[in-house]
Amino acid sequence: MRGLPRWVLVPAILGALFVVVPVVAMVARLDVSGGLGGIWDLLTSPTATDALWLSVRTSLVATVCCVLLGAPMALVLARTTFPGQRVARALVLLPLVLPPVVGGIALLYTFGRRGLIGQHLSVLGIEVAFTTTAVVMAQTFVALPFLVLSLEGSLRTHDARYEEVAATLGASPTTVLRRVTLPLVLPGLVSGAVLAFARALGEFGATITFAGALQGVTQTLPLEIYLQRSADPDAAVALSLLLVVVAVIITAAVHGGPFGRAPSAEGDRQRAEGDRISGDGDGIPAEGDRHPADGDGSRHRRRVGTSPSAGETVTLGSPGGHPRRSVRSPSAGETVTLGAPLRVRVRLAERGVDLDLAIEPGQVVAVLGPNGAGKSTLLQAVTGVLPHRARPRSGSPDALHVSIDDTVLTDTTRGTAVPPRRRRVGWLTQRPLLFAHLDAVDDVAFGLRARGTPRPEARATARERLAELDAEHLAGRRPHELSGGQAQRVSIARALATDPRVLLLDEPLASLDVGVAQQVRRALHDAQRAHPRTTLLVTHDLLDVLLLADRAVVLEGGRVVEDGPAREVLTRPRSRFAARLAGINLLSGTATADSGLRLGPGGDGAAGPSSARTTTGTSTLAATQVVAGVVADDAGLVEGDPAVAMFEPRAVAVHREAPSGSPRNAFAVTITSLEPHGQLFRAWGEVPGPREVRDAVGHLAADLTPRSVADLRLAPGERVWFAVKAAEVQVYSTR
Repeated sequence: MRGLPRWVLVPAILGALFVVVPVVAMVARLDVSGGLGGIWDLLTSPTATDALWLSVRTSLVATVCCVLLGAPMALVLARTTFPGQRVARALVLLPLVLPPVVGGIALLYTFGRRGLIGQHLSVLGIEVAFTTTAVVMAQTFVALPFLVLSLEGSLRTHDARYEEVAATLGASPTTVLRRVTLPLVLPGLVSGAVLAFARALGEFGATITFAGALQGVTQTLPLEIYLQRSADPDAAVALSLLLVVVAVIITAAVHGGPFGRAPSAEGDRQRAEGDRISGDGDGIPAEGDRHPADGDGSRHRRRVGTSPSAGETVTLGSPGGHPRRSVRSPSAGETVTLGAPLRVRVRLAERGVDLDLAIEPGQVVAVLGPNGAGKSTLLQAVTGVLPHRARPRSGSPDALHVSIDDTVLTDTTRGTAVPPRRRRVGWLTQRPLLFAHLDAVDDVAFGLRARGTPRPEARATARERLAELDAEHLAGRRPHELSGGQAQRVSIARALATDPRVLLLDEPLASLDVGVAQQVRRALHDAQRAHPRTTLLVTHDLLDVLLLADRAVVLEGGRVVEDGPAREVLTRPRSRFAARLAGINLLSGTATADSGLRLGPGGDGAAGPSSARTTTGTSTLAATQVVAGVVADDAGLVEGDPAVAMFEPRAVAVHREAPSGSPRNAFAVTITSLEPHGQLFRAWGEVPGPREVRDAVGHLAADLTPRSVADLRLAPGERVWFAVKAAEVQVYSTR
């Protein structure tokens, strides 16, 4: 009764009694005065056994027909979209609401001797009505919706990304259906088939109307019960009890057996518990990402045209005309080749996306931006799963072009669309998306098997990839036996096993605890170091950018607003999102002659103000307000150039009253939030005023000690002053 009001018990008990009492009354009606032998004689009489076995045979055949016809119908309804889909679903489920007798009449006027189709079959000497075939057809007609409804619901509740990942691993649509989709929805398919069998076994109205009641030919058990009800009521009750027993067994099998339980619930609990253990139990220290080399420019990351470590050889030039670098691993002594160059052009008016990116071979590009900026659209375009028109309508601004190593994969102007399985693109998402019916080694070998590699060879390669990620001991485990960090490492091995030309990482660490994320980040770092690949990394984590990326691209509003070396973007951001990610305050406007910044249009297009007014103190100032600072660029700014001013939250002093003295920059703000930031607290403040003002200045941050927060009595909604000295403000160009 946890969480439920007690009064709910009353209608629940009444409903249970409403179902159970009639069954008990029927059992009580049995005449057992002569012992159970009499009942056994009734159940084993020739007419009863003929009816029973006829019902079982025809119901089994009808169930097979339901699976063969209903499974494709459920797949089409759940995985496709087409005009009139709601009408089609309503027609498919129509037998659920039709009286069975009406269904029998419909079948009779379709397949009867004078029916729409039956009259033509009669010419060929084929009679359907009033035959055993008619019984199967009637049972299939009434039972089919049960399977479709059950399987469609199961398909809709399962993540379609399993199938998309399988496609990117090289599996054909048939292989995806056979090895991924059907195994994942097998419980729903089995439940639907059992329910269809139960419905077929109990069918009466359509059968008697379309097939009649010929003993041994069409007289099923429900018809036998109906006929015995007048001639021998005790026999009717005994046969009815037999059907009740069969129904109870079927219901228990569906809802209480292995197909009635959620198989992943226990595994999810194990994984959640495993994620809270920083060591994760698999031999990689939680502090692995904190090596000294990871914190500076010598963090052993491979860049195009550079040698990251001793023993590495660099070669330029390739048959495709693009520079390629071969790397000689000092440990393995073998030569590997970088990934391929990638070019992506996405323009979709419906999504508000207009992107154009060119990525060099072996480069790791971090894609940053707020939600809805177009990051997922970019990755979907590369994988080939982005919904789009093969040829946009005439005059449509939409365009999509993707090429890898000069091979055009998508081009809407020419109608080119290479399927995901042929793109050789690896895709890693927030969730590992491991296939629940496979162990780790078969999961990693899935892509190789889909591409035709013999099973022993594929499994051997899979074990090698697991060993490279220190996960070989996980080879025999199923997904529910893995913790989050373990599952993500297996997913990395699976993505790399097919040697993709381009690797797509869609926030692969977002759902992991800090300690586990450190381990997986280190695994990605080592994998890229051993076998450099062209990589797109979507992330909101500063550590991912610092430790994994060569280049950072910031998206806002579907456009690229910042693009440059990863460390430069984080240390000298030109977009508000990058500044907030790096923990830096950023204002935009135009440069002044005295090394300042005039707030107003002209800075970063995505983050700059859309109005010419801002507010400080209690007075309203025009857009000529200037933020004082020092020029950070080596080359001096020209007055009027678009520029940004940047200062650290630690440089901000917080006052209850308007400050006086040396600080030349002061902002009246309203505290919006306070959050822990290491040993300090970070206070976020918003400049009051209309939206134009908020867009101009954005949220400003100040770092304070816990004692300062207490002394100033800071809380959300409080109005205070943020002050910063001119010497702490760096101004640089955004050209």
